[in-house]
Amino acid sequence: MPLILFSGLGADASIFAPQKARFPQLIVPPWPPPRPGDSLSDYCERMASTLSVTGPCVIGGASFGGIIALEIARFLNPRAVLLIGSVREPAHLPQHVRALRPLRRMTDWLPLTMLQWSAGPLGTRSGRRLSPHLGGLARQFGAADRAVLRWSMRQMLTWSEPPVVTCPVFRIHGDCDRVLPLRGKPEVIVPGGGHVISLTHPEQVNGFIDQCLRSVT
Repeated sequence: MPLILFSGLGADASIFAPQKARFPQLIVPPWPPPRPGDSLSDYCERMASTLSVTGPCVIGGASFGGIIALEIARFLNPRAVLLIGSVREPAHLPQHVRALRPLRRMTDWLPLTMLQWSAGPLGTRSGRRLSPHLGGLARQFGAADRAVLRWSMRQMLTWSEPPVVTCPVFRIHGDCDRVLPLRGKPEVIVPGGGHVISLTHPEQVNGFIDQCLRSVT
């Protein structure tokens, strides 16, 4: 059964490198360039059409990728959705994110080039050694496609309706996540886990995925 995981906010497949080594059937789709006026639903429907998956599958994602997984579920045939450091519904987004919703149009004017450049030192090997929680996140952010990153930020701020998902939804979350702080009751809580637990706590994440796969197959 295909396992499809979506990476975080403009990130790439390297965020799931430890999972790819454990699950050879894992697919991490690239982020297609957004089209002008793309809604979250439009984007997910188009992405689903590129996957060439018609039968049962298991989907999931990290951070914003988890939101994509929840929204794309209605265009696929998932047995389960796996959320890795993500949120189940808009009400679980941090207060500061929800407070910025009236300013969502300002994402078009964010100086992303400068922000990505400033994140560079933290994303180096030495930076990741000093701060593994933030280092991996900074490397992903610094290398992200700016068009995808800008679109993703805007969708995060406009996401307001809880998605209707008819299959089981399983969550794993770090209790030290500063980007999307722990809300609700996930099935697995990773002690000391930050926002990129797929890289910093691969054994726990791989065990979670394995258990979820066993439960639905």
